[in-house]
Order: sequence, then structure tokens, then C-alpha cells
Amino acid sequence: MNNEDVKKIIEKRLTSKAKKMLRAKSHSITPVVWVGKEGTDKVILEVKRQIKDRGLIKIKIRHGALDAEDKTDIAEKIANETNSEIVSLVGNVITLFKPREGWTRYNTTKPKKEYIEQFEKFRKDRLFKGRR
Repeated sequence: MNNEDVKKIIEKRLTSKAKKMLRAKSHSITPVVWVGKEGTDKVILEVKRQIKDRGLIKIKIRHGALDAEDKTDIAEKIANETNSEIVSLVGNVITLFKPREGWTRYNTTKPKKEYIEQFEKFRKDRLFKGRR
């Protein structure tokens, strides 16, 4: 591996906070691609198309696909082929994320201090109103 490959791998990694936010967003999403007994090779193009359109997708692994490969192997293979990041693998459902064009990196920023102060003021005002 040369330095460029290592940089690509490092850039691709999501922070744990970003993964947590993406997992929360993915709760309401239904699976859009199913991997069956024919394996991952048949669904790679569809996954690429869906992930380009949506950015965050879920993939359901059918039991027939698990006969040939392990679910972690399937998830890693799809993620590598589509150049995306595995957000979660729960049961037989894979959640994948790939930033859309124009996004340099999916990062989480800390809230500005003034927003925190406004929130604390609002919270205190709300607590005191309830006691009157």
C-alpha cells in the first residue's frame, strides 16, 4: 500500500458520532435492495444506483445468500465495491452510507457557545414558568 491508498482509507472512515447520527436517521428507512441466493455480484449495480440517489440505504440479506457467504463478508464486499461506509450491520440488514457529490466529508461539528447559552436560558425560563 502506498501513501495515497492509506489516505483514502483514512478519509473514508466516519467518526463514531457521525455513525450514531446516521443510525438514528436510518431507523425510518426500509430496505431498498435485497441480496438473495445469487449473491452480491447481481446487486452491486443496483446498490450503486440507490446509494447515488439516496446517500443512506439499507440492504436486506436473505437466508439463501447466507449459505454461500457470511453476512460480514457480504457487507464488506458491497461496501468496497460501491466505495461506501458500513454504518451498521444488525441482524441481516446492512446500512450503508456514501456522501453525495459535493460533500467533502460527513463530519459533526460542535454547537456554538451562543446556541448553548440560548438553550440554557430557554430551559431555565421554562422551568421557572412551571413553578408559578
